[in-house]
Amino acid sequence: MCDDIIEHTKHDKISSVLKSISFKKVEKEWTVLSKMTLEELENVGGRSKIGCDIIDYYFFTERLHTIGNKGITFFNFLRDIEDYKKKHYIQTLLTFCEKNNRYKDSLLKRYYYIYGLCFGRINAFKITNSLYIYKKYPCSRVIDPFCGFGGRLVAASMLDIEYRGMDINDNLQPLYTKMVDDLVNEDNKEKVSMKVADSELVDFVEYAKEYPYDMVCTSPPYKNIEIYRCSSKRTNEEWDDFYRRIFLSLWNGLSSGGFFVININCDIYENLLVTLFGECQEKFLLVKTKKNSYDEYVYIWKK
Repeated sequence: MCDDIIEHTKHDKISSVLKSISFKKVEKEWTVLSKMTLEELENVGGRSKIGCDIIDYYFFTERLHTIGNKGITFFNFLRDIEDYKKKHYIQTLLTFCEKNNRYKDSLLKRYYYIYGLCFGRINAFKITNSLYIYKKYPCSRVIDPFCGFGGRLVAASMLDIEYRGMDINDNLQPLYTKMVDDLVNEDNKEKVSMKVADSELVDFVEYAKEYPYDMVCTSPPYKNIEIYRCSSKRTNEEWDDFYRRIFLSLWNGLSSGGFFVININCDIYENLLVTLFGECQEKFLLVKTKKNSYDEYVYIWKK
């Protein structure tokens, strides 16, 4: 793994202070989500946090390890907090918090609040978005080459859909295993899986011979805007080549009549995906909390 066990334990303790989520709450969310209709999912607003506790119960520490577009993780910020305190904008926010009794109970929570304001936070793909996609665009087998923080696997297991996810971050593997063991019923456990793999090296046409998938559903990294553990920066030319090869391989392996569903920023859609596949047949605005000022869309093609 990318971290040693001592650091991992310390980071988990920090995460539990920031978000203390009981397993009982996770089970309750699972029950509510699994009963939601398409109409209810269509009406979920950006402020709704239904499903977020499931993701954060397992993956919050990993989210805190992700480098955002300002080039720093929360743990980096915390490690260097004394240096950051010397910066005027940090001092201004600390003074504001003190005067307004913001997060008076926890200095750690105060630092997390300031980090979010100054450097942004990493969004996870919501379970409600995944459920909406699977219900609106019926499928039986999903491939997800950038499975990230688990939302698409959770939704697939709720709907009895086969799902195979891949991710280069080996720290995710035990978290996925625990989540499936905890939440997925025995009949569905064999239907969903996450594999540590570099999707750039996978020939999805060959892969489809063993696993004929009828949906690609994924949310790739947005160039260097978000850098996950075990990933690295690339030049724009390297990113374009990376996307082109993976998207074409995924498309060529997709069953006829299947859906290609991708959450990506509009520049990559307009400058690359349109040249590869033409204009998408449908798109919808991604429902997320308004912590980022930009909009994101999910684009859909039917093969």
